[in-house]
Amino acid sequence: MFALSHKIELQPNNKSQTHFKKAMGCARLAYNWGLAKWKENYENGIKSNHFALKKEFNALKKTTYPFVYEVTKYATAQPFIHLNLAFQKFFKDLKLGKVSYPRFKRKREYQGSFYIGGDAIKVIQGDTKDYLKIPNLPKIKMTEKLRLKGKINGATITQRGDKFFVSIQTDITQEEFNRTHKPIKNNHTLGVDTGSEVPKC
Repeated sequence: MFALSHKIELQPNNKSQTHFKKAMGCARLAYNWGLAKWKENYENGIKSNHFALKKEFNALKKTTYPFVYEVTKYATAQPFIHLNLAFQKFFKDLKLGKVSYPRFKRKREYQGSFYIGGDAIKVIQGDTKDYLKIPNLPKIKMTEKLRLKGKINGATITQRGDKFFVSIQTDITQEEFNRTHKPIKNNHTLGVDTGSEVPKC
């Protein structure tokens, strides 16, 4: 099995755009809260891990951050995984004499991202276009069809300028990999379809 992603531009309506931006804001909130708490714990001699921080954040959601329930639960869960990866990189770089301490995420009007699990999305196939379906939103037109056939594990929705994109992570078989990645004539390497990319955290 191979895990590959296909990044496709979306054409969301105003309601979907507003929902996306709200989810991106919630993701940024969770990440920054986790980073602040991690730093606070370190200063107080307390060892942190992302599982405990996520549990603590979840306990606060109902009373302190009730608005996060308006978007997918994944929007505020995935940032703690990203935070853990950021600290793993920090400690690894530190051994090499480099400092890469995680930074707080700034609010940017036309930039952001959030993750959504595969159980919460569906790709609806059309004649010429595919559509992305997310709970509580109308189906969203994709500018091209999903090229990969397999189990959808999740997706990351990003905004860059006035455009929105979805990167759909899919588990595919060896047969599907061979279909979408044609070998180069010398048979030494594989040519990678520019529409597919390795998932990024």
